[in-house]
Amino acid sequence: MTRNVVLLCLDTVRKDYFDEYAPRLRDMASVSFEQCRAASAWSTPSHASMLTGELPHRHGIHTHNRDFTGLSRSDTFLGDIPDHAALGASANVYASSTFGFDTVFDRYSDIAPHRRFPAGMDMEKFIQDRDAEGARRYVEFLREAVRHDHTLESLGNGVLFKANDLFRRAPLPKLLDDGASIVSSEGLSMVDSTAEPVFLFTNFMDAHGPVHHVLGYDREFHDAPNDWTSFAFDDWEINTGGVSAEHERDLRYHRDLYSAAIDYLDRKVASFVREVQRKTDRETTFIVTADHGENLAFPEDEELFGHTSSLTESLLHVPCYLINPPEGYEAAETEYVSHLELGELIVGLANEETPDVFRERVPAELIGIGVGGAPRDPDEHRYWDRMLRCVYDGETKYVWDSLGGSREYEIDHDRPCWQRQVGEDVTVPSWARDFFDVEISEYKERAQESEADADQDVDATVERRLEELGYR
Repeated sequence: MTRNVVLLCLDTVRKDYFDEYAPRLRDMASVSFEQCRAASAWSTPSHASMLTGELPHRHGIHTHNRDFTGLSRSDTFLGDIPDHAALGASANVYASSTFGFDTVFDRYSDIAPHRRFPAGMDMEKFIQDRDAEGARRYVEFLREAVRHDHTLESLGNGVLFKANDLFRRAPLPKLLDDGASIVSSEGLSMVDSTAEPVFLFTNFMDAHGPVHHVLGYDREFHDAPNDWTSFAFDDWEINTGGVSAEHERDLRYHRDLYSAAIDYLDRKVASFVREVQRKTDRETTFIVTADHGENLAFPEDEELFGHTSSLTESLLHVPCYLINPPEGYEAAETEYVSHLELGELIVGLANEETPDVFRERVPAELIGIGVGGAPRDPDEHRYWDRMLRCVYDGETKYVWDSLGGSREYEIDHDRPCWQRQVGEDVTVPSWARDFFDVEISEYKERAQESEADADQDVDATVERRLEELGYR
């Protein structure tokens, strides 16, 4: 086995927006899986399904258990490509060493805005661990940086951390992107320094909220003020009360900045692909996809915002493009492909094959609210924290939940991320339920009980990062 495989996960990028705002990557790709569906609606369960090929209720990593350390390499597709070095670089805190995502990889690099040079000091952790303020804090930082094994990288992290903080408070573009630059450079360095064939996982978080104008974004796509971010409005006000006139301006800013972020990713990731191709003599196939999409409060999103508590097409219909694959696929494959088959696809590509990963019917699952900030009212929280399952069959989608609700939707394979409800309180076919081993309400109750017995606390550094991403 000699072919490299690089998985480019563009976090939170829905299919319709990718197709419109990522022309460079689309032009580079020779194959598109037009009907690709994520296995879940947010990062933790979706990434676990990518690795294992299992639905969340089977791999057990989801809202009520975000810990990946129970996975062994043999539980993932990486066990089927033992001749490949497994490498990773991720700007997503949920796909990081914090939650044990790195344990199945040979080398892994966590990227964060406060740690632009991963070998250097973690500035966020340094600040959380020190009581000193003002000049004393700077003196302590200099002493710590000098003692660190990577002094220059530590000093660089400190300077950029402070500069980014100053720019964030000023009516100026945000100085640093949300990780695309450093994920690209880390990934390139890993591939370039590895003699054997590689599988490289990358996660780019720049399209993930909160969105804001960043130095390097193309102003052609938006007119949001430099100091505006999507923290300017309350997601849950929209999710629980619907879209009102007072939301329209902020939603327009958000949607346009989301477009600008995808355009920025398109430029950065296309450049990364070209650099990897230039620096390696080995054939390399790139898979461009997203762990999930995003609700943007459109009518077809059921006026929902963010990626929580739903299984809309805007969350599940994701791009999946292949750059430089072996011959065998059509330019536009129109049958369903699920992220549950992503491991089979990667293993096949690594073996110079084009496996049949197409299915007539595919499932997806969401076990709980996913991300934080849910309503405090117990009844409302119970509704938004419900478990959801869905199955696709042609242009029909069945969705049901742990509270007894069920709906039928019409989808259109020629209209990405579009759906229309055509029935409520419908009978879900038995073949659809057969995709799942445990009855939905039974599993939800079991998962909640397990969470109550487990300790999933995170330290203050991670807590702040999650807040920055709108997760708490």
